[in-house]
Amino acid sequence: MIRLRHADFLRLNQAIELVHAEAGPRRLFGQLSRAVMLAISAETVCFDGYDLSGRIGHLGAYPEGLFGADDFPLLGNHIVEHPLFPAIMEQRRSEPLRTSDFCRMPQYFRTTLFNAFYRPLALTHHMILGLELTDYGWVTCALARRRRNFTEADRQVLHLLKPHVQVAVRHARTVARLQTQPPAAPEMALLTELTARETHVLTLLSRGLTDKEIGQQSGISTRTVQNHLQNIYSKLGVTNRTAALGQVLGRGAY
Repeated sequence: MIRLRHADFLRLNQAIELVHAEAGPRRLFGQLSRAVMLAISAETVCFDGYDLSGRIGHLGAYPEGLFGADDFPLLGNHIVEHPLFPAIMEQRRSEPLRTSDFCRMPQYFRTTLFNAFYRPLALTHHMILGLELTDYGWVTCALARRRRNFTEADRQVLHLLKPHVQVAVRHARTVARLQTQPPAAPEMALLTELTARETHVLTLLSRGLTDKEIGQQSGISTRTVQNHLQNIYSKLGVTNRTAALGQVLGRGAY
């Protein structure tokens, strides 16, 4: 059993906080990539989805722009050469795996995949996590480093971060679906126990506004918005914003 250091737990806690921070669908996987890199030092973190034919759909990365749209056809043509491909894509193993777990690195360095795609970026070592994500299917979270391998402690941290990523994606997709519904009417019987201010805050929430944006439109601080939300949750008998929206839109608690 790997024993993590105090510093590892501090970085993990910071990463978890960022994972659960609000992010719209377009920024979600970029934010998740940043969170993973915060927990585990790497040159890049990249989330990609795969369809049934194995084609790659890029979801997000950190830093942004390291890989361009023209790079992915090349990656797709040679991805089967990656030592982790059978375990991740065919066997669908869901624990964090390192390139060095499956082959000697000099062998990997002779592949077309490495020399055409990763060598120009000096990315030599990978750790990849396979994830089954709501509405996205099978997704990989790939970390890459230059000239240094990932440790067993890195593997354990990524394993601990995995369920938080899955919950964050599920939460974001639920919010996105709820926000496509019409805003709640203030006179609904469900809202009769709310004050006028709380009803206003909940209506703005149903339109997809963040706490900061609600505060700006209402002329109150973000902290006051959060206090109103806690009162709303208590009165509606829920524990989070997704469940509150579900109650208002007749979708049930999350």
